[in-house]
Amino acid sequence: MQSDLATFAKWFLGTVVAVAALAAAAAANAQVSWSIGVETPRYYEPAPVYQAPPPPVYYQPAPPVYYGPPPGYYRPPPPPTYYRPAPVYDEPGDWRGARGYEQPRLSDMQQRALNNCSMLAWRDQSRCRATVMSTVR
Repeated sequence: MQSDLATFAKWFLGTVVAVAALAAAAAANAQVSWSIGVETPRYYEPAPVYQAPPPPVYYQPAPPVYYGPPPGYYRPPPPPTYYRPAPVYDEPGDWRGARGYEQPRLSDMQQRALNNCSMLAWRDQSRCRATVMSTVR
């Protein structure tokens, strides 16, 4: 059984190779036509049609873009500010307002805190005095 199968495979493979060789040889010649005898409609590619391309399309150019400064902002002037006249210092430790205000009454602790304000930096002295004076009734 083994030999019959091997023999059959050899003959079958040889036949397939021979048919493939004949088909390749027939396809190599462009003038060969092979037919079984069944008529079928044939399709022929139509001749090419040459025509001019459509005219180009022109578009109106975009309007120019202007990058200018932003619109102005009107800021009204600030309202007028009125200040009280500056206090007058005649002597160290003497404090009177411009109109002769009396010095407020301070307790001993408040007076000591007010005197210590002069030992601070210049920019902190006014805040220190305001803090001490805010404790006065």
